[in-house]
Amino acid sequence: MEKNVVESLRPIIEEIVLNCNLHLYDLEYVYEDGAWFLRVSIEKDDGTMDFETAEVVSNLLSKKLDELDPIDHSYILDVCSPGIERPIRDLDEFKNHINDYITVYLKEPIEKKKDSYTGDLLEVTDEKIVLSYKDKTKIKKIEIEMNNISKAHVAVKF
Repeated sequence: MEKNVVESLRPIIEEIVLNCNLHLYDLEYVYEDGAWFLRVSIEKDDGTMDFETAEVVSNLLSKKLDELDPIDHSYILDVCSPGIERPIRDLDEFKNHINDYITVYLKEPIEKKKDSYTGDLLEVTDEKIVLSYKDKTKIKKIEIEMNNISKAHVAVKF
């Protein structure tokens, strides 16, 4: 059911989001804490989002969903930002985060050392990424094969 809802609503939601000059980062229909949520994660071209823009999109989506009535039970429409520590899900997203501060989790530790690295993403190819990270007081670079990345996300630098 969840997949069907997302598949059927994606074109409608994408059209509204695109007409607002925004990017649909993610769309999910999930059951959490005793309620169904239609979660629409959106962002501006620069990766940011503000409350006023989310409110405009929420109102437009709410109106359209009320007209169509595509879900036969109650749910909560949640229009939100993907968040500051958003997941990096594919090669294109890695490329979009060059020069950003990220955390990468490995399937297998490199040279039997660490299983994750946090640092500045310097380079992305189809096969690997290059990360500049701090090891105690030294700045080091590491190449990480794409097929050794289990997950990655944007990180917050303090």
